[in-house]
Amino acid sequence: MIRQNKARRTRRTPEEARGAAIAAARRLLLTEGPDAITLQAVAANLGMSHTNLIHHFGSAAGLQSALMRDMVAELTGTIETAIGRLRAGHANLRDFVDIVFDVFDKGGAGRLAAWIALQGEQDLLDPIGDVVRNYIQNVERGADPAHGNVHERVTAATLLVTVAALGDAVIGDALRQMVGRERDAVRRIVGALLPLVVGHAP
Repeated sequence: MIRQNKARRTRRTPEEARGAAIAAARRLLLTEGPDAITLQAVAANLGMSHTNLIHHFGSAAGLQSALMRDMVAELTGTIETAIGRLRAGHANLRDFVDIVFDVFDKGGAGRLAAWIALQGEQDLLDPIGDVVRNYIQNVERGADPAHGNVHERVTAATLLVTVAALGDAVIGDALRQMVGRERDAVRRIVGALLPLVVGHAP
């Protein structure tokens, strides 16, 4: 009698299981959209039990929140790196715009943030508020007050780039086709406006 070998489940530590689940949720977000991020779909993707994911995240909303925090942490690190490059003279404001747009678009953060907001679950976006406030404080500390109201300039630049990047990630393709503009049109427009808003490179 021939025995059939059963697929062996990968044994993971709690930290590894959470990390694998968040990575699987992100893949689903990028390939199928936010509605695909369910505990059942992620569990099936990983060969993990549904109850195991409930243990780690509590609910689909908990998993989505964890994914958002992970994406926000990535965005924060990326922005901090971009700011450092700008201050060192190794990049320009357009490079900064491209970095933020890429995270919202290619990284999937834009679609997830818009979906959570439309679901009326704004509390899940609280981590973004913390990151934005910390980012603004860090930039303000390094800005030159001689160029005018630092807080006003930094917050204006943050609003301009973030809202434009979010909108471009969600509906940019459709709008560009409607008006007959090229793929990077919004990026170039924001890149041209940003120096006027900040007054000088951060």
